[in-house]
Amino acid sequence: MAQTELKEGMVAQDLVAFFRENPDIFQRHPELLELVTLSDNRGTASLLERQIATLKERLQRFQSQQFELIEVARENEQISDSFSEIICQLIGFANLSEFASEFPTALRKTFEIDEVAFKTRQAVQRRPDELQAYEDTLRRVAGNKAVCDNRWPANILSLFFGADIRSAALIPMIAGDDSEVLGVLALGSQDPERYTHELGTAHLNRLGLMAGICLARLQPSS
Repeated sequence: MAQTELKEGMVAQDLVAFFRENPDIFQRHPELLELVTLSDNRGTASLLERQIATLKERLQRFQSQQFELIEVARENEQISDSFSEIICQLIGFANLSEFASEFPTALRKTFEIDEVAFKTRQAVQRRPDELQAYEDTLRRVAGNKAVCDNRWPANILSLFFGADIRSAALIPMIAGDDSEVLGVLALGSQDPERYTHELGTAHLNRLGLMAGICLARLQPSS
């Protein structure tokens, strides 16, 4: 019995390989269709019916994938347009006071963020009570890359936020790839799933670079 099943399995594998290599076999030999039957819960169904059903399912999957790609493209276009607005605002800031008051507000409105704040190295050096939390933050964003998480230590969250923030993105503000971190921009959400560690940070890193360039232009030299 086992040998018979083994032989049938080997024959089935050979047939599968043959049909993959010769997908037009039924076009060249249509008489073979009369010999093929498939059974399902409705009884015997023709191969053509099953092929049509399979093609319909495949078409539905392709349409669903196409819809998802279109949605992603729309989202990326919207993000790009929003970043263009922010860039224009950053270029227009004339002084650090204007940057400090208007930049967080612009981010909150444009991207619908619950809380936005930033700390600069120059500012925390004048606030010893904030210095340790700021240094802890810098260690978390080592490599000058933004980090998203919903498990930030309380001292880091309290450094930037006063509200009930349950997830946050911390973004180093730099004026170039190898430049010193001038400050840290923090985006906070009351939604614990908005800024998780799985979130991509390419757009956030771009935001940190734009803000850092503006900050380097506006703040006085040390």
